[in-house]
Amino acid sequence: MPLWGMVDSPFLIVGGGIAGLAASLGLARIGKSSHLFEKAATFSEVGAGLQLGPNAVRALQWLGAWEAVAPHCVSPKEIHIRDGISGRFLQRVPLGPDFEKQFGAPYRVAHRADLQNGLLHYASQNSAITLETNSEVTGVAIERTTLTFKSGKQLAGKAIIAADGVHSTIRKNIGHASNHSPVGHTLYRGLMPTHLIPQGVNTEVVTLWLCPGGHVVHYCVSNWQQFNIVAGIEDPAATPATAFPRACQPLADILHMQNQWLAWPGLDSQPDSHWAQNNTVLIGDSAHATLPYLAQGAAMALEDACVLATALQVSDDIPLAFREFSRQRFKRTTAIQNKSRQLGRIYHARNPLRLARNLALKATPPRSFINRLAWIYNWDIKGK
Repeated sequence: MPLWGMVDSPFLIVGGGIAGLAASLGLARIGKSSHLFEKAATFSEVGAGLQLGPNAVRALQWLGAWEAVAPHCVSPKEIHIRDGISGRFLQRVPLGPDFEKQFGAPYRVAHRADLQNGLLHYASQNSAITLETNSEVTGVAIERTTLTFKSGKQLAGKAIIAADGVHSTIRKNIGHASNHSPVGHTLYRGLMPTHLIPQGVNTEVVTLWLCPGGHVVHYCVSNWQQFNIVAGIEDPAATPATAFPRACQPLADILHMQNQWLAWPGLDSQPDSHWAQNNTVLIGDSAHATLPYLAQGAAMALEDACVLATALQVSDDIPLAFREFSRQRFKRTTAIQNKSRQLGRIYHARNPLRLARNLALKATPPRSFINRLAWIYNWDIKGK
């Protein structure tokens, strides 16, 4: 098997999703070269919408990619939390100038592909970054910092950054018994043209419907051209068409209109601080996959890229920098994982917990509700 590499060889990044592309931009910002490998034939993002809180926007700004992403985003006026049966408003979160002033960056929503394409746009133009598709990694030698590819090629690099997702191949080689933990939920994503949305649906806001055994969230993406819908369902035998028989209007109308869904299991990983070994490190979902109920999966990957780059900028000792990165990120990502699981239970509560939840949400002033999110949105690369 041919093996090549040299002293000044680049960082090897496995995975061309949000985490991998962001990591390449972070490395380029501090003057380090990288070679990114994506197993698919093209850089494409499966899925639909995502939410970019102020912390995610701030990370994109630091990485230099925000200008490519921003034009495709939607700026929702508010987040509405509603009971899926009665239709009653439980909470309204204003996202206007006061919100942006408080957190120093806006709240936006976008199609996942628009975020990935923005990262890809700058990565493909940067001479410090080499992008390679059709390159599936089948093995890794941690001690030699070497990757083995499906083609049979072997490649040694300065370091390995595993951004290969919840089903990470490299994670297994760093001592993790399993990659992920199923929670029994099924998540359904759907998209429809915005002009087909039923009357009575407020397309200018992010709406979260809380239902017994499930929830639905929807908002516009792709510069208002598409309407993104996500349904989280506990019953493995149910679908969005059957899981919400008591849904009020307009939720019932939305579910009736959308008949093409992409389903995937709700997965996260149990917190484990062992992300690094020698010159290899895990980032993004390969390190800390989380349920999407806090809308922070992409944000955590973007934050990872920023913190990893600053750790490498501070220290030329790569194993030490990787350990420091893991130390800095573990507490925050674990808190996100735990809060996401908790929100799943809250969102899907049944009587009498459902009624208690509704009363608590209605009794909380919007300002207090926003302040409870400050620990997420106040993140900054300087404070890590």
